[in-house]
Amino acid sequence: NFGKAGWIGKARQQPEKVRAVLNKIRSNGLLETFQAVRAKLSQPIPLGYCQVGMVVDAGEADWVRQGERVISNGPHAEVVSIVHALCAKVPDGVSDEAATFTPLAAIALQGINLLNAAKGDRVVVTGLGLIGQLAVRILCAQGCEVLGFDPSAERRALAEQHGAKTVSPNTDPVAAALAWTAGQGVAGVLITASTDSNNIVNQAARSCRHHGKVVLVGVVGLLLNRADFYRNEVSFQVSCSYGARKANSPQSAQANFRQVLAWMAEGRLAVGDLITHRFAFAAAPAAYAVLADRNALGIVLNYEGTSGRQDGLTQSSDALLARTIELTDQVKERGDTGVALMGAGNFATRTLLPAMRGLSSPPSLMAIVSSQGVSAQLAAQAFGAERATTDEASVLANPAVEAVYITTRHDAHASQVLAALRAGKHVWVEKPLALTLADVEAIAAQQLVSNRVVMVGFNRRFAPMAVALRNVLQQGRGPHRIKITVNAGRLEPGHWALDPQAGGGRIVGEACHFVDLSRYFVGHAIVGAQCTRRDADGQDGGMFELSFADGSTAVIDYRTDLPPQVPKEVIEVSGAGYTAHINNWVKLTSRGLGGLSRGAFWNQAPRKGHAEALATFQKAIKSGVAPVPFDEVREISRWAIRLQSMKHAGEKLIL
Repeated sequence: NFGKAGWIGKARQQPEKVRAVLNKIRSNGLLETFQAVRAKLSQPIPLGYCQVGMVVDAGEADWVRQGERVISNGPHAEVVSIVHALCAKVPDGVSDEAATFTPLAAIALQGINLLNAAKGDRVVVTGLGLIGQLAVRILCAQGCEVLGFDPSAERRALAEQHGAKTVSPNTDPVAAALAWTAGQGVAGVLITASTDSNNIVNQAARSCRHHGKVVLVGVVGLLLNRADFYRNEVSFQVSCSYGARKANSPQSAQANFRQVLAWMAEGRLAVGDLITHRFAFAAAPAAYAVLADRNALGIVLNYEGTSGRQDGLTQSSDALLARTIELTDQVKERGDTGVALMGAGNFATRTLLPAMRGLSSPPSLMAIVSSQGVSAQLAAQAFGAERATTDEASVLANPAVEAVYITTRHDAHASQVLAALRAGKHVWVEKPLALTLADVEAIAAQQLVSNRVVMVGFNRRFAPMAVALRNVLQQGRGPHRIKITVNAGRLEPGHWALDPQAGGGRIVGEACHFVDLSRYFVGHAIVGAQCTRRDADGQDGGMFELSFADGSTAVIDYRTDLPPQVPKEVIEVSGAGYTAHINNWVKLTSRGLGGLSRGAFWNQAPRKGHAEALATFQKAIKSGVAPVPFDEVREISRWAIRLQSMKHAGEKLIL
């Protein structure tokens, strides 16, 4: 329903996103916000999260081998790449078709786990669609008694065949639940319905006994009536899909997957009669269209070579792993420089690739590489790349590729930079260069051997306002006092950028921009750093002061607690007889610098130097001369890593 809705319909369904858009307009301007929203809403999303297949590469998993069948939350595709924690081995005796129900059954099981219903307890299931039907069967298998509510007579009849009691939709649900329990109320209510109504959740509360539980698995209105919950001290909880994403967490998704599969193998959970339609994958559009049919439940897609079989895929691994898709028919004219892109995430597709395409002499995009083939193919089609691939080695071995752009997650940067340099390629890598001092030194050694340009995506030093200010500052006006305030915002607690292994932390991952910008303005080496504040809210914010060889100082205040309408970046530079102020890269004002100013209307998009940095790198590929000496890149990267390691106020390092 969300996908079919227009812009206004989407806005009505997600008012919190509308507020985020308004805040972004205030901080980033109308044009940039419009472009970001349009890109987000037009981005295709892979469909599905229930599939079973045969392992073609087990990676580091030690519990499964090549050729074995597994169930996963992977999308509907012939070959998928999935994390171990969202995958489980299919036992012998469980068919492929039955196993595909595992993620959905795990969603029902996770909600039931949260109900904590004991054998003999009476439980209501509201909504008897596919997940509701699975919930009925699991509850009955656990010895609970179930009362089901749904307006569909067919769905009520199906639930009754598997042990549930149901009532007519004309019956008051609260009265029915109380009559069923002789006025005591049920132990819990599992809501698997989808509706805008607030009545369901409040009726559920009134149906519960003292200390009963209401668990929401579906999507309903959540205007809770306090009195309905107050009387019997009923608790309300929202269930998180099929369980925790970490395999070692209690009630993890993987544990729920395995439990569901065990019940199937034991014959305690039958799902065959939930299949209402079967389609060959070539007819997938017709299969998705059936989702609008209220009488549809399980819709199975069979891939070539699997239709009618119950023992897994029949094609060989080599036949399945076509790792490159040629798209040469869409290439109109090649540029004089061949490049490849590794990583096809939001930054690459919304910022870097559009800026690259806008260059006066754009390079020839030979390939886009991504671990997820669908994102590589979509980006390649959108930006005219010759091929989409998951095979990094083949791209690095291509002599027509002169340079590689790396926009993957931070933990992959160092290894990919090293591989590109060993292959003789020039390298653009989005910040950070690396997450450890050892990796920085390894890259430095390899860069010296290869003599190739390595440029980190420190675009702000190339922003027109930064260049104009620096040109004036270098006219003997030092030492300088710099203060940079960054409204970085908050990330979800589990965001990869906060993970020390995947992202390295927000200081080395993003605040490094401002280490570089300070170094650029001053024009002298950094000789010391001190942490003056370190936030303890899990968002990795803090304040740091850098000292420079000429006596200049720079304070970087990386804030994660400011309201979103506050400008994202404010840069203040002062010295003997002058001050300068850059407001979010849309306005530069100064005093004592000969009338230096830049900027336009309030809704102008910030110019952070992306296009200018790419144009500079394009020239460097041809000349072989780095626009930023690698020794300076190395210095900045090392100091960013050191700042990240400072966990308490007062820590300092002087060289």
